[in-house]
Amino acid sequence: MTLTEFISSLINKGDVTVAPAIVPFDPEDLRIAGIHLKQYYDDDSTEMPGQVPSYDPAAALWAAVYLYRAIQFIQIRRLGETEIKAHLQPFTGARTPAAAYSADLILRYLPGLFLLAKGLSPEDPLVKELGTMAAQWPLSIAGSKDIVPDDLSLILQHPSLKMAYIDRIIHARDIRKCTHPACLPLVQEALGTHAAILWPEFEIDLTAHI
Repeated sequence: MTLTEFISSLINKGDVTVAPAIVPFDPEDLRIAGIHLKQYYDDDSTEMPGQVPSYDPAAALWAAVYLYRAIQFIQIRRLGETEIKAHLQPFTGARTPAAAYSADLILRYLPGLFLLAKGLSPEDPLVKELGTMAAQWPLSIAGSKDIVPDDLSLILQHPSLKMAYIDRIIHARDIRKCTHPACLPLVQEALGTHAAILWPEFEIDLTAHI
């Protein structure tokens, strides 16, 4: 499966296959994949609150390649830590709201992959790599109770990303993330008079956590 096919299947069907060996992506495949990612951004951004960050094509493409390679490492069990470090490279561009949202188009699937890898082999170096990487992208792990973000400042400084993050942690009912000092007032404001519907046990969970 090419990277373009991978992106299309992931977005439209929620399931993917990957190549049985790690080989470089064809330049034309990367080009077309970028077009698909931009279209996905255009579609997804209509569901975001407020004014979304601009599109960062490098961040979106990096995230797609990263997830593709990570799935390959789950399937090709003979590959070890050296190969993981060689092929699962961190994003080298500027960490901006645009990068955070553009990467999230694909990295929002990373927490599920992390749980799959952890379930297969908890001590695998891949699990550590995926957990470490996921923690660097708070928006993408907002709905996961298994990973704690490293730093929320980038997300909370952008109105649209801030609202999206708060919505996701409320939807996940993640009391640990909700009680972050910078998040709790925002969570309480978002719940407002609808807490009984959106999160009936919020006050109980909050008291127990504190």
